[in-house]
Amino acid sequence: MESAELRRLIVRHRHVAPMLSALLAGTNARIKVTDLAGEVILNREAGAAPGAAAGGAPTDTPTERHPIVIDGEPVGWVEGPRPAGAIASVISYAAAREADKRALAREALDRYRELNLIYDLAEQIGASLEVDAVARVAVGEATRIQSGGQGFLFIRDPAGSGLVAHPHGDTTPLGANHAADGLLGAILVGEGEIVNDVLADPRANAVERAVSSIVAAPLKVRGERIGVVGTASVAPFDFPAGDLKIVMALAALTAPAIQQASVHESIIRRLSR
Repeated sequence: MESAELRRLIVRHRHVAPMLSALLAGTNARIKVTDLAGEVILNREAGAAPGAAAGGAPTDTPTERHPIVIDGEPVGWVEGPRPAGAIASVISYAAAREADKRALAREALDRYRELNLIYDLAEQIGASLEVDAVARVAVGEATRIQSGGQGFLFIRDPAGSGLVAHPHGDTTPLGANHAADGLLGAILVGEGEIVNDVLADPRANAVERAVSSIVAAPLKVRGERIGVVGTASVAPFDFPAGDLKIVMALAALTAPAIQQASVHESIIRRLSR
């Protein structure tokens, strides 16, 4: 939680701010709330409680410092005498609840984006009867992933010599042809995954080491693995887990469309002879 969010929670939240006011009303001690950088968010002076004795709290009252914690990490501090611990616990609980709400909202938004992707792809891919046309749609969607990166799609060479980039002629961060090894080879025979530090992964081959991060998934049709689709970033970047969900949904829709287009092209070639 950033400092501005913590400030809004403490000062303006419709539930948290009144609750803190009620807690502070029960003590005349000085309580100070700061963010991690030490910027003061709330500074309640000693003797501010209604009916407090003149002169405020005794000057020799020991001061404590308690962290405001979310998911085990401090996001701020509460300083003051003994009530500071209870106040830090209340703020930590409220902040954790707000963080949970934000996480749920992000998850709902990710689900919405996935559904939109599925609907859009189904409409675009369903009308394509050429492998390159299907691949172009898939690569375009992989490139438009919100986190960034450049999309790619490789199809297994029928001769078994490696992977060939599609659409033909388009440049990809991983080249036009790719050996059937390395990270893409492992993903082809395995499962979709995110590799945010390609250089540190011993599976990466020389071509793949030209990029920093990859998120990719295998193209599978009835148990047959026909290729790999994904996106790669040349600059160092950490792809979030949600991007893998999108790429896997993309792979699930693209694979059968590519196989259907491949069969169609094969029939056209036979008829033209």
